[in-house]
Amino acid sequence: MANTYSWKINQLNTKIKHDKKSNVVYNIHWSYIAKDDSETPYIASSYGTYGVEYDKSNFITFSKLTKEDVVGWLEKGIDIDSMKENLDNQIELQKNPVENNINPNWD
Repeated sequence: MANTYSWKINQLNTKIKHDKKSNVVYNIHWSYIAKDDSETPYIASSYGTYGVEYDKSNFITFSKLTKEDVVGWLEKGIDIDSMKENLDNQIELQKNPVENNINPNWD
């Protein structure tokens, strides 16, 4: 079974004004979600914050900024293959656990 992956952009931190531009993104708060294709899917996710460097020559006005633009920044700076491998392992452990938590009822 193959897993599918998706990005969620949780929040963008922006500078109100920077270099005479408004709402300049400097941090992306993201989640990356993996889901298997079983009838009741197993889901695993990672989340983090990614710092964006201001690039005057490639600046995108906030009103024209798209999710695809932001995902492109993330995919240039984050090791996606490693993250996919980690999420795949998390899903596999959900399907075939190797650990258990037991809460004893001792006084």
